[in-house]
Amino acid sequence: MKKNIKAMVLILFLGLSFFAGNVLAEDEIVSLNKASLEQIQTLFEELDLPAELAQALVTYRKANGDFKTAEQVVNVPGMTQDFIEELNPQDMDGDIVYDPDAEPALAPSKC
Repeated sequence: MKKNIKAMVLILFLGLSFFAGNVLAEDEIVSLNKASLEQIQTLFEELDLPAELAQALVTYRKANGDFKTAEQVVNVPGMTQDFIEELNPQDMDGDIVYDPDAEPALAPSKC
């Protein structure tokens, strides 16, 4: 009986560890070029961006290569100016990232 309880506790711990590892910290910088679909989906969920936009970003990245500039993110199908302002992509050390502490990088729409 004790072995069954220990096994159940171990399985529960491992399961929780797996899911905890997939959750982004609120202040985590996320590479839009290197993050997995799951990481992008988690980020977009936190930013209240459409789930299908996460898939579109990853699909676009696979078809066109890494983003070289923050401005290229607007080319993702379905990406609107409002979504860009929320995502606020940043150039950082040759990568394009989401940085929750960054100042707005792209000029807002004049419309």
